[in-house]
Amino acid sequence: MKVLLELLGDASRVLTSVEGLGDFRPESRERVRKLLTQLKLESERILESQVKETDKEGREIFLQRALEAISTRDYEVARGILEDAVSAFPDDFEFLNYLGLIAWEQEDLRGAEEAYRGAEQVVFEDGFDVTRVDGEGDAVLRAVEGRALCLYRMGEWRRALESFKWLGENFPGQYVGCTYLAGEIHHLLGEIDEAIECYEAVPVEPAVLYNLALANYENSELEKAAFTLIRAFVSNVHIVSFLLGRYAYRKPCTPGYLGSETYAEEFANACLRLWHRAPGSLNFLETCFDHGLIRSHIQSCSEEGGTRLLQVGDGTMECDGWLDQLQDRSTLQNMTRRVLDRIRV
Repeated sequence: MKVLLELLGDASRVLTSVEGLGDFRPESRERVRKLLTQLKLESERILESQVKETDKEGREIFLQRALEAISTRDYEVARGILEDAVSAFPDDFEFLNYLGLIAWEQEDLRGAEEAYRGAEQVVFEDGFDVTRVDGEGDAVLRAVEGRALCLYRMGEWRRALESFKWLGENFPGQYVGCTYLAGEIHHLLGEIDEAIECYEAVPVEPAVLYNLALANYENSELEKAAFTLIRAFVSNVHIVSFLLGRYAYRKPCTPGYLGSETYAEEFANACLRLWHRAPGSLNFLETCFDHGLIRSHIQSCSEEGGTRLLQVGDGTMECDGWLDQLQDRSTLQNMTRRVLDRIRV
């Protein structure tokens, strides 16, 4: 750098008395031209490097201030900083992603969707492309999921569906829940076969069982619906209480969050409209739940749950495995036939 500056200084002094290359001797003109071209290139490189360094320092200041505000949950301040950062660095994926997160926390779905969409476009200029993603931990996937959730909450189901299906199909290890949400959207759109396909492709949990039973009922597959509902009751007995609007059992059959009232309330808030708009679905649900054999089975599972949990020695067992510990298939099939006998009378 020092040598280059000295060279620039010497060249500047020489050039102050020169009007053009014609003032140099013919044999020197080409060498001077090459020297000036090289000096121009080096000067531009230095200036560009300095600009980049200044930009980098400014970016780090924005990022540090935003993260400090986020850590103290001062979302209004954080959002203001991030909006300024996006104005200064409109193609910076990280700022857009954080801005989407803050807008979501503030329940500004439109603002969050816009920010996440900008983050998507930085990475995917011409639509989703798996080759542009660096594994399931790539932050761009969180932007895709965040935008899809915004669209889902805003009722723009078709647009959300595309993102959920892409995530679930290409990154099932991290985003298998997106396949379930794709099923829920198909269900809301009245595409029952597609909904069932999605529900059957994901791990079993209460939400999956209840909605799968409903979809089977809407497809007039009553045996499948009743069979699945019995498993659903055992997986989370509180959900049926919320759906029917009445008190049921307080002691769950399934341990942990999946069997809790909190989970049941969250499910009801998200899916109650599915059940209420399907003619006869709540009557069918109530008939199954009120059958004496089913209620005795639920009570038995509730009482045996603690013992079975000690036997398997693993409180983190997958829901499907846990349900198999409490009920075998032949017992379920027998109860299903008894329930259907009552419906057919």
